[in-house]
Amino acid sequence: MIKVIAFDLDDTLWAVKPVIIRAEKRLDEWLSLMVPDLKYDVTGMRELRHELVNREPELGKKITELRRRMIEQALRLSQIDPGRAFELSNDAIEIFLAARNDIEMFDGAQDAIQDLASRYILGALTNGNADINRLGLNHVFDFAFSAEQVGAPKPAPQLFNAALEHTRTAPHEMIYVGDDPQLDIDAAKRIGLHTIWVKNAERPGPGESRPDETIEQIGDLPAAVARLHERS
Repeated sequence: MIKVIAFDLDDTLWAVKPVIIRAEKRLDEWLSLMVPDLKYDVTGMRELRHELVNREPELGKKITELRRRMIEQALRLSQIDPGRAFELSNDAIEIFLAARNDIEMFDGAQDAIQDLASRYILGALTNGNADINRLGLNHVFDFAFSAEQVGAPKPAPQLFNAALEHTRTAPHEMIYVGDDPQLDIDAAKRIGLHTIWVKNAERPGPGESRPDETIEQIGDLPAAVARLHERS
């Protein structure tokens, strides 16, 4: 019997590209206001990002801290006092995260989540830094784990194992819903979870495994879950 439904977030429940573009624009505007002499804009900081990851590979698994460090480094290279640079970088990351979690869900997503929450435990497993508390989804999602929290991004198994441990369920009792054939569907299948693929034109696949259900849009999810539930 299926008890838990876990979701990928970005590009499964909303389009992430416009969110990141808008968040970086807000960050740029804030930094320009606070530090008029800053030598780097957000685009220019990407070179600093590569330098940081080359020096400290573990930062590649910590996307929020990596962005904060990137901002801090840009501030230091702009002759900002180290203490002030640290303080400003923490304020800057809050500006970014507030905008990064200002999303518009795909049509039907909110209704689908509300419908399923009445019958299943719901949760989120993401490689990104979307936050169910900032998103206002903490009243319907029982749990959320990010790659940064568990120390490894999908397709590694840590996120799925964290969800199974948290909910005390077996793999065959959980469905994972995602848009990426490799990072979501194949990775979840290797753990033994049921999978539902939300088709994404930018990630057409195929992966190495076949999803248990495929849907064209997230609003079709409750019907797909019902079919899977009947077969399980």
